[in-house]
Amino acid sequence: MASEHLPLIFVRHGETDWNAQGLIQGSFETDLNERGLMQAQIVAALLAEQADRFHGFDLWVSPQRRALQTMARISTALRRDDVTVDARVRELGFGVWEGRPFWELKASPVYPADADGRFFWRPEGGESYEDGVVRVGEWHGALTSPTLVVAHGAIGRCLMGNATGLSPPEIVNLSTPQGCYCDLSNGRIEWFDANGKRA
Repeated sequence: MASEHLPLIFVRHGETDWNAQGLIQGSFETDLNERGLMQAQIVAALLAEQADRFHGFDLWVSPQRRALQTMARISTALRRDDVTVDARVRELGFGVWEGRPFWELKASPVYPADADGRFFWRPEGGESYEDGVVRVGEWHGALTSPTLVVAHGAIGRCLMGNATGLSPPEIVNLSTPQGCYCDLSNGRIEWFDANGKRA
């Protein structure tokens, strides 16, 4: 079965203190905070309700701690210990901007004002969304089984765009909520939370 037709579930890691403070994480290692642990448990419970469906899914995760901590809750809930760690689904690197607030980046003259420009913009020492689509596209294209992956916000946008054929401006404007899971099967982006399907 071609990878573009395989069932694919994406989960963004739970909240960290840096998320709450609006700081750019990128390659920095951060841990889930109390709210993030609760979000991870919520999505784990949502997935566990469909444990039979996910029995045949491969489990993949970014090597970064916040993603690993989220996957730990999910794999426990699914009673699985066969998780593959892959650096191709790590977060985009934001180079010199890591550790600085998003508002500072958005106010900087180096940051493109238009969505198309932001897709191709590569921060000093970092990666562009274009780079991320290539990286995660290589991972996605090599899949041979239904897959559930825990990763990050920016690389998650790249994955969603790659899986559903979105344009560069659409990719950078995608929402990546925490405490939910995203079903990318059948070329659609569908988010689900504890209250059922969300827009």
